[in-house]
Amino acid sequence: MTHGFGSSTETTKPMETAEEIKTACSLDLFEYISWKTDYPDEAASAFKEFSFRFERDVLRMSEIACSKWGYDETVAFDISNCVFQRVWKYPSYNQEKSKSKDINKGVKLWLHKIVYTQLANYKNNGFCYEADKETDLTLIETIEDFVGGFGVPDEKRRIILKTMKVVDEALLHLTHKHKIIYLTYKLYCPDDKTYIPRAISKKLQDELGLAQGSIRKYKEEANKIVETYLTRING
Repeated sequence: MTHGFGSSTETTKPMETAEEIKTACSLDLFEYISWKTDYPDEAASAFKEFSFRFERDVLRMSEIACSKWGYDETVAFDISNCVFQRVWKYPSYNQEKSKSKDINKGVKLWLHKIVYTQLANYKNNGFCYEADKETDLTLIETIEDFVGGFGVPDEKRRIILKTMKVVDEALLHLTHKHKIIYLTYKLYCPDDKTYIPRAISKKLQDELGLAQGSIRKYKEEANKIVETYLTRING
């Protein structure tokens, strides 16, 4: 990729033309987008091209995910928009971390993760949003992590945190692994009727050193403890 942005030994060259952006590698588009502060026009052109290349894939991913979670095409459209909002704000794709050597396939896998994150946000809040921090799929270890990923106003955040502190008290009777599994499942499939994203399932197995059957048992134990505790304090 020839940047054409000049250096300490030469004057700044003109920006790449719109035609060059259209033919740029998808990986290079992320770099163009990241220059939105200094070169807003070129960044906007790169984002437009990125959206054109992947909008059908993202919308399809959103429709499939929403269908599994009981949402319609209108919600899927909102989710897809939120995915691209995040890309615009955080063009952080890293090909070196991708499981695919093919750049476009790797980008699609990365976008698929963001679809599920935004859908989890929608499930818990009634809307998806332009994240104020990185929102890649991660394990949830504390109630602060759980609440912090919502992107809601401070007042609502305090209400959610207050509610979750009761859950936190119940989880004190179990191991930290129970807590991570319980909170992670509650974020990504809160109604317990949907499947947790495969990437998260694998991450739970790898980072906690547990087989999927064991994770399922831990989750059931945590659910039972929390339900019993809430029943007791609520009379």
